[in-house]
Amino acid sequence: MRRRAVPVLGALLIGLIAGCAEAPGGAGLSTTGRPGDRPSLEQAASRLPQSVADFTRGETNWHERERPGFGVAVDYAGPARSAVSTVSLYDRGQRLVPSDITSSTIQGEFLQAVRDAMAVAEGRTSQEFTEGVRSVLPIPGQAPLQCIELSGTYGRTQLQTLLCLGEAAGRFLKVQVTSPARQVRPVDPQPFVVGIAQAARG
Repeated sequence: MRRRAVPVLGALLIGLIAGCAEAPGGAGLSTTGRPGDRPSLEQAASRLPQSVADFTRGETNWHERERPGFGVAVDYAGPARSAVSTVSLYDRGQRLVPSDITSSTIQGEFLQAVRDAMAVAEGRTSQEFTEGVRSVLPIPGQAPLQCIELSGTYGRTQLQTLLCLGEAAGRFLKVQVTSPARQVRPVDPQPFVVGIAQAARG
């Protein structure tokens, strides 16, 4: 399984990034716009650490520059590439995203994020995903994140994904962590998601 994980997760990560880039969205603010007290997108992205909970930062994809409202997506890889993650910061053209996860804004975007993740899987003949348990992930001293567990297959490999969404510095924060369901070295995605949220919120 360990030998298969690298190409399987690498291919899946490409799909997750593509799903983020192709998700529907309206015209947005410029990359350097600062409505209210919100930092620029570059400043927000710079808050994401080089490493957190044994995950290491990788490529940064600036969707905002060609598609306003789509923000930025940052790749992370778990130890020995036992998991991959995409961290997205975007606003869909909204001036300030609320921090309350029960708000219609957050709940609507969460449902869209789930649909996007499922659509990526449906677009691949060798990949299938199903929705699992929904939960609220507490972030110490901050607003929680709305999360869902997705499970499925990529070819013959069973995969699991934790998808979480909330607010960070006036933008949507979306974190997707995917790993094989069976691992020699199991990875708990929650410490990574918590660490990312705390860093992104400054």
